[in-house]
Amino acid sequence: MFFSKNCGPRLKYAWGDALQNTDCPGPDGTAYPRHLVNRALKTGPWAQTRQARGMKTLDPTLMRRALLQAHEGYSEGKISAQNGNRTGRAAGLSPSNAGCGGGRLCRSRYNTTAPMYGVSLTSGQPVTIVQKFPDLLQQVVFEVCESSECSLVRGSCTQTYIPYLFLVLPLGPVTLTGQDYVLVESGCVCRPDPMT
Repeated sequence: MFFSKNCGPRLKYAWGDALQNTDCPGPDGTAYPRHLVNRALKTGPWAQTRQARGMKTLDPTLMRRALLQAHEGYSEGKISAQNGNRTGRAAGLSPSNAGCGGGRLCRSRYNTTAPMYGVSLTSGQPVTIVQKFPDLLQQVVFEVCESSECSLVRGSCTQTYIPYLFLVLPLGPVTLTGQDYVLVESGCVCRPDPMT
């Protein structure tokens, strides 16, 4: 894969960040296909559903802040999955990401991204994730392991992933609706060493 310095985070299955750089090269080294994205938004399977032209678009930095606050609150145990808080659930967070006893067994870092490219979970092929700043940004929270060994217990840290459903190009046999799943890093779990 091709990367430039300002293409955003380097995740395993997704790359580029529409919030940082819209000229991030794709898997074959070509520029982000804005003309195809614009055409797909006008004529593709989602064209009829995008009717709210009169409404204001939410500022992407406000959305980023809301996603990070929800993730932080959830990972620190301030938000419970059972309390009906839709923000935590919508961010794709699970109780396994919460700390153990107020601290984490595996050190990790998290942030948001609006990935421009990904690897389809269904076909294994590269796809272009539809991002049109600022009208249609598909932002997600990612959390990556920063340590390979657990703290407090003997074991190894393992990266976990969660599938996100994105609007993507090309529209092909797998993505007839223009949607496909791409895996995004969702946290780090400790796998204790078996007792010997």
